[in-house]
Amino acid sequence: MEENVGKEYITEKEARTVKELFKKYLNSYKEKDSSISDKQWLEELFKKEIPEITNEEAKNDASETLSAIKEFDDNLESINEAAKQGVSKERWLANKIQEASVGMAVNEYGAVLQSVDDILYQKNMELAEALKRNTDGNIKMSRNLDGNIAENLIAKTSEMSGFLQDKNIKLEVREVFTENSVDVRATNLETGKYQNYQLKFGKDAKATIDLIERGNYNNQQLVVPAEQLDEIKEYFKSKGSSKTITDHIDAWGAKGKKFTKEDVKNIQLSAQEDGIMPQMDYSHYQTKDLAMSIGKNAGVLGLQSAAVTTGLNIANKIFNGEEVNPDEMVEIAIKTGTDTSIKVVTAGTLQVAVRKGIIRFIPKATPAGIIANIACVGIENVKILYKIANGELSFTKGLDQIGRVTTSMAGGMWGATKGAIFGAKLTSWIPLIGGPLAVATGLIGGMVGYFGGSKIGDAVYSMGSKVAGVAKNIAKTALNGLASAGKAIGNGIKSFGKSVVSFLGF
Repeated sequence: MEENVGKEYITEKEARTVKELFKKYLNSYKEKDSSISDKQWLEELFKKEIPEITNEEAKNDASETLSAIKEFDDNLESINEAAKQGVSKERWLANKIQEASVGMAVNEYGAVLQSVDDILYQKNMELAEALKRNTDGNIKMSRNLDGNIAENLIAKTSEMSGFLQDKNIKLEVREVFTENSVDVRATNLETGKYQNYQLKFGKDAKATIDLIERGNYNNQQLVVPAEQLDEIKEYFKSKGSSKTITDHIDAWGAKGKKFTKEDVKNIQLSAQEDGIMPQMDYSHYQTKDLAMSIGKNAGVLGLQSAAVTTGLNIANKIFNGEEVNPDEMVEIAIKTGTDTSIKVVTAGTLQVAVRKGIIRFIPKATPAGIIANIACVGIENVKILYKIANGELSFTKGLDQIGRVTTSMAGGMWGATKGAIFGAKLTSWIPLIGGPLAVATGLIGGMVGYFGGSKIGDAVYSMGSKVAGVAKNIAKTALNGLASAGKAIGNGIKSFGKSVVSFLGF
């Protein structure tokens, strides 16, 4: 079930547009009067460049962007200080998570940890599979940004219906990402017959129709949002199509739940607010283990992100053959680490590019703070790559620092929830973990590197390609460690889906 999915995360043309935006905004920032604060500059940028934004939204997004940058920098300083004291990045994040849990019931806290740990593990496996198929780290397939949990719920409500009717059927979420691949397969275990389903949930009927027409889904039944069903069926009927289109799965009389687009977007949040996995009896010891597991997953994601070269490759292409004079502010930021201004400009550029739909693999509704964190990761990673290229850091130490950067981002997301109910603030970053984060940070880092001058850009690109191979090998070992801890691919997500089935009323 995918929305705004193409064969690549971002095209070279789109990347060039982002490059020109960054150049424009960088010059604007440098020319601003010293009396204009970063917050005022961002507000004006958002109001000018994003036509549909209100004054209040521009104000809030500017504040959230700056708060996120400060939170990120504070966390990175904290995690680096902890490393000097011999505290691992995984332990640092586990401590951060536990700090945010003050006042929560153990079962509520444990349930949230379990679901997040499952999802992060799933994202690690998706990225590992993508890297396995792409020896150079240049992954091109788009990832389902937020559909995995929804697909499992849709499938599991059907399977549960069959169970209640004593039907011997199985529904499997395939989690295959090749072109025209099957989303869900229902199998009659008595006869061996099966039925394939394709889930398409666009933002409206027109968008869903477009998603359907992009592929070839012969021999698959199409499942679409309930509120869009009539319009979609009427459209294809008028074209003489014989496609089977429905708003639910019906497997030999086992009918699953119908969902609207809004339902799908809210399923994860609703499930968390109303109780995940109520059958689990969590103890303080279990929650400590889960917090550590989340830290390990975050660290592995950082390693695997370093193994993805897609963003760096695109950045190299859009600057290829172009002699770039160093921008002093960018050059100083990369070489000395004095980078707050560059992070502000980069976060502002990314926010505009996302809201305008130039960068389509990041949803437009992504909170400004999450976008700012992505910008921060990209900037920090390019600084690390440049240090490796200069011989200031070894490959091993550089990769450890890259892992800290991603873990620091995760810590910021948890810290934002302290004293509040776990919900959207906690989970809104998760769909971007994996391929999307790796591509975005690679593109940002590579682009900013070239604005620091051709020598820096070329050095970062060359070193990024070398680091990718080392990161990939280290990540393999780390992934084996996660698996040996008792994980099984997909099991966490499936059990999560089953638990929410009971919440939905079966």
